[in-house]
Amino acid sequence: MRYSGEHFVSPCLMAMAVGVMITAMKWPFKTALFPMIVSVFIFFGAMAEFLLTFFESKHIVTKQGAVDFQLSEDIDQALANRRTLLGFAWIIGFFLLILLFGFLIAVPLMVFLFLKVQAKERWGISLLLTGLALVFFYGLFIWLLSIPFPVGWILEGLKMPGLG
Repeated sequence: MRYSGEHFVSPCLMAMAVGVMITAMKWPFKTALFPMIVSVFIFFGAMAEFLLTFFESKHIVTKQGAVDFQLSEDIDQALANRRTLLGFAWIIGFFLLILLFGFLIAVPLMVFLFLKVQAKERWGISLLLTGLALVFFYGLFIWLLSIPFPVGWILEGLKMPGLG
């Protein structure tokens, strides 16, 4: 069996992930949480890649382009441009909501608006998923990690106490 560079990348990533895990175990829980979670996923992903490349029976060489997927060519260019601009508009709108109202209001409001306006979901599903997004956001970032988020310009202008 002939070894190439791809056989050595995965063990190096696995070793780096283990190093991160060992280092992060000495840190406080809230500080170590993110590096530990990321390094666990990197470790198992690199292990899967290593096993796939190490135990493959033969290399099948196929002619392919620079990317693994091909964009559709049968879609109307005007429709593609409209969808692209709509995506950018949602992203810019989310940034504006964060700026004006702060994260704690912007996240559930954006989820709700997207589900009702763009996805045209029913009220029950929209409210349920908005509530789950709020609980997840509040529970992870504010309750578990104690990350203080600044209030938005509107709440700050009204002198309302911060929600986060």
